[in-house]
Amino acid sequence: MPLITSDQATEAALRQDGIIPDVLDSFHPRTMLMVSYGNNKEVALGNKLSVQETQHPPQVSFQADSPSDLYTLIMTDPDAPSRKDPQMREYRHWVVANISGTSDFQPANVGQGAVVSPYMGPAPPAGSGPHRYIFLLYKQTPSTNVSALTSPLAPQRQGFKAKQFSSQAHLELVGANYFFAENA
Repeated sequence: MPLITSDQATEAALRQDGIIPDVLDSFHPRTMLMVSYGNNKEVALGNKLSVQETQHPPQVSFQADSPSDLYTLIMTDPDAPSRKDPQMREYRHWVVANISGTSDFQPANVGQGAVVSPYMGPAPPAGSGPHRYIFLLYKQTPSTNVSALTSPLAPQRQGFKAKQFSSQAHLELVGANYFFAENA
């Protein structure tokens, strides 16, 4: 039986739940992106969390290539208003740039990254089925367009495209994780 690595498991889960190709092109994850809403509410490649337990920004951790590296984190929902009718794809829930590679990212700590778009917890319409809430971790490269990361984003959150945003900012996708939530 072949050994399956965590990066292969991540990519397989992203494909299985349609995140590749709905939101991402195929990529090779280089770090495990760990996301926790506290009290054993871990995001685990497609597990289910309640809307109520995900209303506050989570703690995020990952293994950086180097302590001097900077990262950008995006949380997006490609299923707005529903997976069957994603006419508002994607809904931008959170964007934080300039996260240092030296420590875990805890939103409550001042100075840990620049909030480009404040956290907005999941709020899927009642009866719209499960929504995929995706965390994407990008490494900022020497060619990163810092002004694209620090410029205000459009006030409307719907219609955001993580792939387009990361391309314009010259970011390199290194990790992903996601969960499902719904309002029945």
